[in-house]
Amino acid sequence: MDERRRLEKGIELAATPEQVWQAVSTPEGMSLWFVPHDDAGGGIEADFGGGNSQAGRVLEWEPGRRVVYGAPGPDGEPSMTLEFLVEGREGGTTVLRLVQSGFFGGDDWEAEYDGFSAGWDVFLHNLAEYFRYFPGLPVANVVATAFTDRPGEAVWADLTARLGADPALGERVRLTPEGLEPVAGVVDLRGRLLLGIRTEHGFVRFTVDDLHGMASAVQYLYGIETDRESRTAAWQSWLDRIAGA
Repeated sequence: MDERRRLEKGIELAATPEQVWQAVSTPEGMSLWFVPHDDAGGGIEADFGGGNSQAGRVLEWEPGRRVVYGAPGPDGEPSMTLEFLVEGREGGTTVLRLVQSGFFGGDDWEAEYDGFSAGWDVFLHNLAEYFRYFPGLPVANVVATAFTDRPGEAVWADLTARLGADPALGERVRLTPEGLEPVAGVVDLRGRLLLGIRTEHGFVRFTVDDLHGMASAVQYLYGIETDRESRTAAWQSWLDRIAGA
């Protein structure tokens, strides 16, 4: 039987409540640290790359303090909701709390739950690092996602080989993906199937999701102009070759 479960996260950010509220309550703000978001016919649509998008709308709204997103299902009730709570602290910092609620069913619910938890850790890290290194700058998102039947470890081995490095956390690195411009910076995220680089102009995140058979390359470029369409197509093509190798 399906069971209602909650995933909760919290982080203290070096930003004002107004800045944090903007980052969680507008499509432009969500794009800064999560995935690209756009207004969609009175709702909001998130682009996860590779043709994978999710649409929803605001379910509850307390300006400056709390917003709840969700997408009503066939019975009118949302199968999953995402709540953000913003609370200012003395000294100019702000605590952001995130609560994801939904129905998780089947034997793999724990793996699904752990996957969401790890994903939010990455995205909240992005938000903290944005306020630290790139506050106030607009973002250009480049998101490529490829689906694969190959084992995650095999995909990851090919991905890092084609990047020309498999560096450790804190290491300064220059990645050289064939046919694409190099990625140079400091490793600010590292996991079994995760590599994150902070560059001069933003963040680059490489991940492989074993549970859903996906590989992703996501870029957040702050304060610079880029041809998102052609850049996304180039990275998507590169990733598709790895996924199907």
